[in-house]
Amino acid sequence: MHPNEANKRSNSGFHVKRLLGENASVIPWQRTQQQNMEASCASLGKPPVLLFPENFVSDEAACYEEYQASWQSRPLLIIDATWQQARKMYRQSEWLQSLDVWSLPMAKRDEISRLSGFDYQLRKNQQSTGCSTIETVAFAMHLLGESETADQMLDYFDLFQKDSNDPSQTS
Repeated sequence: MHPNEANKRSNSGFHVKRLLGENASVIPWQRTQQQNMEASCASLGKPPVLLFPENFVSDEAACYEEYQASWQSRPLLIIDATWQQARKMYRQSEWLQSLDVWSLPMAKRDEISRLSGFDYQLRKNQQSTGCSTIETVAFAMHLLGESETADQMLDYFDLFQKDSNDPSQTS
């Protein structure tokens, strides 16, 4: 998680952690102390697979649109940041660049009715094709056969957005 995300009311990454409990971790990004992030991931036993868009990956040979059978027991690593921040974090980390990358097949998004149009309304000036962390996780879970959990995440996300867009709610 980029440090700027930790204090944003519009951050959806914390909600992924809340919904998935012990099946998710939040690791703070520190450019000058990347060994902390690497050590946190190393404690999981196997190197993670980075969930990241193909068009931003430096080594296209390490990027796949399909989930690989050899990844079954490997954790997924998702960068929780704006697109601008995520690209910068990726460029600044040789370790992130060394990971296998799963690039979600955006063409398949329309096959899942709940995801046919990503609907993140809380942030302005972001890429129109972009999506929030929670939407990305839900999309990946749908593709991995965890549709019930993914739908629950999207239901929760809908409520989160409605609450956050309600002017009577204050932070």
